[in-house]
Amino acid sequence: NFDYVIVPEHDRLSGQNIIKSKGALHYLTLKEIEKNHNYLGDKINKDKQQILLILGGPNKYYNYSEENIKNILYRINDYIDKYNLQLIVIPSNRTPKKIINTIKNIRSNYLIVDKVDKQAYLSSLSLSKYIVVTCDSTSMISEAALTGKPIYVAMIPATKNDYRFKKFRDLFKELNIIRELGDSLEIWDYEKLDETNRIAQEIKKKLS
Repeated sequence: NFDYVIVPEHDRLSGQNIIKSKGALHYLTLKEIEKNHNYLGDKINKDKQQILLILGGPNKYYNYSEENIKNILYRINDYIDKYNLQLIVIPSNRTPKKIINTIKNIRSNYLIVDKVDKQAYLSSLSLSKYIVVTCDSTSMISEAALTGKPIYVAMIPATKNDYRFKKFRDLFKELNIIRELGDSLEIWDYEKLDETNRIAQEIKKKLS
């Protein structure tokens, strides 16, 4: 029924009319990330480098319990203390309010954006040296990959078979984009992932 169908590569569909994307397509551009660099500039501690935690929310695969989120924060706190970092916390529209309140009670020196704020999101992507994204959101991991910065995936125990999420993470590991949040904090390079623009150009060529 369709001339072209765009699907994530990890969905493993094939056909003459199939165009595969690496990860999720999204609306972000490097230009607007750079444009909003200073939006949070007066709120950060300029004597520290920034580590960003992007929160998704509960779904049928992952349980956003306070215990699971605290475990992620405790691991990040080790980095904060060891490398003299400041944490920026950005929620999504799926993040429960109680989870944001839980994070507020762990430490007082986090920079927590406690509501959905696109400019704050863009600014934090620009300001941060390291990015941590919870494992439930393929879209936000894909958006963060536009920056070319180290992306750590904060794992939450799955409540059911999360096969498609694993396939997505395996692909991004192969592309050297992500690593699991663990005991070490490193810098590595990879080619910035701009699939929306790449596929748009591919479709334009096909239509012409």
